[in-house]
Amino acid sequence: MKGYSQNHAIRVNQIGYITNEVKTAFIANKNATSFEIKDAQTDKTVYQGKPSENSYWKMSEENLQTIDFSDFKQEGFYYIVCGDEKSFPFKIQNEHLFNDISKASIRAFYYWRASTELVPQHATWKGTDFSRPMGHKDDVVKVHSSAATKSRPEGTIVSAPKGWYDAGDYNLYVVNAGISYHALAFAYEMLPEYYNSLNLNIPESGNGIPDILNELKWELDWLFAMQDEDGGVYTKLSSLRFCSMIMPHEDKLDRYMIGKSTASALDFAAMMAMSARIFKPYEHLFPNISGKALNAAKRAWNWAKSNPTVYYKNPSDVFTGNYRDDDVTDEFFWAASELYITTKDEKYFKELDFSQEFTVPEWGNVRTLGLMSLVLHNEVLPKEYSNVFASFQKLTNDLYAMYERSANKVPIEKFNWGSNGVIASSGALLGLAYKEYGDEKYRRAMIDSWNYLLGCNPTDYCFISGFGSKYPKHFHDRRCTSDGIEEPIPGYLAGGATNIILRDCGAKGYPSTTPAGCYRDAICSFSTNEIAINWNAPFALLAGMINSMQKK
Repeated sequence: MKGYSQNHAIRVNQIGYITNEVKTAFIANKNATSFEIKDAQTDKTVYQGKPSENSYWKMSEENLQTIDFSDFKQEGFYYIVCGDEKSFPFKIQNEHLFNDISKASIRAFYYWRASTELVPQHATWKGTDFSRPMGHKDDVVKVHSSAATKSRPEGTIVSAPKGWYDAGDYNLYVVNAGISYHALAFAYEMLPEYYNSLNLNIPESGNGIPDILNELKWELDWLFAMQDEDGGVYTKLSSLRFCSMIMPHEDKLDRYMIGKSTASALDFAAMMAMSARIFKPYEHLFPNISGKALNAAKRAWNWAKSNPTVYYKNPSDVFTGNYRDDDVTDEFFWAASELYITTKDEKYFKELDFSQEFTVPEWGNVRTLGLMSLVLHNEVLPKEYSNVFASFQKLTNDLYAMYERSANKVPIEKFNWGSNGVIASSGALLGLAYKEYGDEKYRRAMIDSWNYLLGCNPTDYCFISGFGSKYPKHFHDRRCTSDGIEEPIPGYLAGGATNIILRDCGAKGYPSTTPAGCYRDAICSFSTNEIAINWNAPFALLAGMINSMQKK
């Protein structure tokens, strides 16, 4: 099966468009000569225009036409008509259009919390109660043979509560926490005014700390417990195998500290270095948290320098997420970047190798996280730092060129597993480029990346649960599958289209096998419909940019 076979030929941002911003939609395979915008309440035509010429997009095997109505600035509720095609409805609104989705994308991490009960006061959304009993207290965690040392031999009991479940399962991984923690911490450092006023209705709300930092603190408390006495860091806290599709409190499998690695030590060092600076203003509430975090970062860095090639792979008796990584040059770059920014010690800056390629960050390639932080904190750079901005400009120009080549105006050309996370990260990089350079082209590319995720794509879905006219409802997620609630937990970003891996669902039931169209909203479709912290966090960062950088 090839090509487009979903429902709507007209794709819009199903939430809407900011009044004074770029507004684009797409129509597929129609050779349209005109379009109309109609008021969704009265069905009266309020705007008319002509779509662009056809442009073929190999990723969906479609001829796409762009519908640009940026000059239509009347607030309201609308839909687009093109021949016999009718789009989903959408809003045009100047204030607070995306506030709810921004909050939901961060509150998703509250729903991911381990070691706590979720209560109705904080777990109810639009009238649906997602509360649940506490799962995984994690005060009795065994040291696995792969992580054993003289001071902590196999079977030693340690306590490591809190943290976020990784994805659709109940295990916790330091290496995947890395990109996730960075995105949320970076969001706060870049946009403090926006996040200082964002109330997430989580248990800590109102305690004098921005809620995004309250959520990061939950993960930080767990991370502290993942460091061994020698400075090394366990790769994961996990059972030996995945549990079945049950609720957290029903999972009774033993939990283990598994495998120390260079990658986990360096990711940990980077997160701790960031924490040392972002939590420093709140030491009156968390005494010496900054010093504790910086000390942990330096100990992990020193361990990694002494153990530079300890690569993780699952032991023979472990069958949970592997997160194998045999190249840690990128982790060294990220950790050195964050330690330099926090300490101003040039020995860390001298560790940075700018000859390597910078790409859109993913869990196993985090070099660009360090570059982003260096660009944001350029005021602390030494005199000779032109290579920082040269590297960043090359990356963002490459991303923009990719966006320009795409008929769907999205900066991606390979739809690997987690394509939506890559698009969110790409959009955030383009947003950072706009902040640094003030060039409107980056702003437009950021907005179009956002639009893709919220409906301007070949799948007919707004990819965030609980938002838009059509969103995922059957995630590959143990909580959503077993909680007995018809609606999915809100604020989660589906992994997105990919034709690389089709082992799930017996490779059947997919409406398209094209890279950008191969998505299925089904529990069995773990390759397209799982959720994960490393996809949600970049989306939350992008949402913050869209909200706080909009034109008034």
